[in-house]
Amino acid sequence: MKASNLPFSAEIKKATEERRKKIILVIHAVCFFVFLTHTILDTYYQNYQIIPLTITMFVLVALSFFIFYRKGKYDLASYSILIVLSIEMIAVVFIFHFDDYTPGFIFPFILSIFSLFSWKRGLIFSGIFLLILTLLLFFYHVYYQDAFSMSAFLYNNEAISNFLSILAIVFVFAIYYETTRIDAYKRLINSNYKKDLLYNEIHHRVKNNLNLVSSILAIQAEKEDEKTKNAIQASKNRIDAMAMVHSMLYVSNDLEKVNAKRFIEKLYLNIQSTISDRVKIVFKSQEIELSLNEVIPIGLIVNELVTNSFKYAFKDIKNPKIIIVLNSHKNNILLTYFDNGRGYNQKDTQNFGLKLVDLNVKQLKGTLKISHNHGLCYKIIYKRNAHV
Repeated sequence: MKASNLPFSAEIKKATEERRKKIILVIHAVCFFVFLTHTILDTYYQNYQIIPLTITMFVLVALSFFIFYRKGKYDLASYSILIVLSIEMIAVVFIFHFDDYTPGFIFPFILSIFSLFSWKRGLIFSGIFLLILTLLLFFYHVYYQDAFSMSAFLYNNEAISNFLSILAIVFVFAIYYETTRIDAYKRLINSNYKKDLLYNEIHHRVKNNLNLVSSILAIQAEKEDEKTKNAIQASKNRIDAMAMVHSMLYVSNDLEKVNAKRFIEKLYLNIQSTISDRVKIVFKSQEIELSLNEVIPIGLIVNELVTNSFKYAFKDIKNPKIIIVLNSHKNNILLTYFDNGRGYNQKDTQNFGLKLVDLNVKQLKGTLKISHNHGLCYKIIYKRNAHV
């Protein structure tokens, strides 16, 4: 779900452009199929008069696709495909195949115009085209008296009236379709906007509530002994990590995903500022967007590991260092955490923080590997499928 920072009209335009892109692709595909089919059929029936035209149209459609559509020039692709269809329909008038081709092209042509452009521009395009077509037919009627008599379609008054009736229906349908489509987009985007506001409000309230609990714990810690104070501070850090997720979601354009790189960096800097700044932290990460179900467990894992390293790992270590690496490969996320501290201690397995790490790894349905060579290294890997 995206929280829109765009003006309402810009959202409509963006949604319309995405749909328009797909329609242009479909129209190209249909034209490919129709012209190729006509070429094959005309060759089979030895109708050599029309073959050069259909082959030319097929080539023009191919050029429109590869020169304009493939390069993202959708306006030019729209105009080119409409010009190709116009040339086809006008050309068939000159070669006395109006009956065979025009009814088959004029309906999708008009519908295509309304699909590719606004209904007002669609009316203008269609009106200009039909005017040109009418003038051509009038030209034939004046200069070629037997032209209409050669066409069973044009010679039949009832067929012409039926054709014009269907044409009017197509116009009405196209206009109705276009106007209701825009109205549907407005309703949909308005609905999404309201949901975005609701999501924002939820994240804002959760963040405020967690910050309130964190503040209460901080006040409580001032009245306790050192051991209790440390335990309360550890709980406060965990709550701050979760509050940070909701804070980032609240200010983000995406209400469902958090930039993991910025989140982890902000998280360890926050811990570093409250405990000690003598430890060097090296953090490397790809630009990865994580869902709420992923980022909270990962945040708690990093919080526990960094806190444990600060508290227990670097006693008598001259150059304390922590390395955090977050990578994504296909559907897998790999989190590597290393410190050059005193290494692994069997008693550490009884540490509540490390138990919490193991619990969050299980929540991610991942695997945890621990090694202790010149320090302590945690490797956590999980598949994203179940979380995204």
